[in-house]
Amino acid sequence: MSTIAVRPALAQDEIYLYELYRAVRGPQFDLAPITAEQKENLLRMQFHAQLSSYTQQYPNSCYHLVLMDGKPCGRLWVAPGLNSFHLVDIALDPGLQSKGIGTVLVQRLQQEAQKIKLPITSVVDRFNPGSLRFHKRLGFAITREDLLNYYMEWRPAPLVG
Repeated sequence: MSTIAVRPALAQDEIYLYELYRAVRGPQFDLAPITAEQKENLLRMQFHAQLSSYTQQYPNSCYHLVLMDGKPCGRLWVAPGLNSFHLVDIALDPGLQSKGIGTVLVQRLQQEAQKIKLPITSVVDRFNPGSLRFHKRLGFAITREDLLNYYMEWRPAPLVG
């Protein structure tokens, strides 16, 4: 069995993290009537905008590089709060998706949240059915929705006894 670990993302990880972003998000633009150069510029702009947005929205968040057997394979961004954890983003190399890595990462977060009896929230893009299935399989429920997103929550088990 492979070892899954996380560590804080460092400046030197940016090249890998951009390549991951490009691998995950790039296919969304495959049918767009733009050149390869325009697609690359758009993806770079979106990558940097996302980093800036998440950093500003979640100033106390934890941006992690996910490692499998010591090699980068994804990213995990979690924002701990007073009343909940927020799963800001989870992304895995497309070739390693559906192999249980994301499940391990979220279950570890659920174990941490269970210990301190805090829920975990997450926002899922309506146009990402795989992410919706993933969240539901891990016990998240839709608490509200809008035209673009499902707002989901996982709640720790109540105290017994």
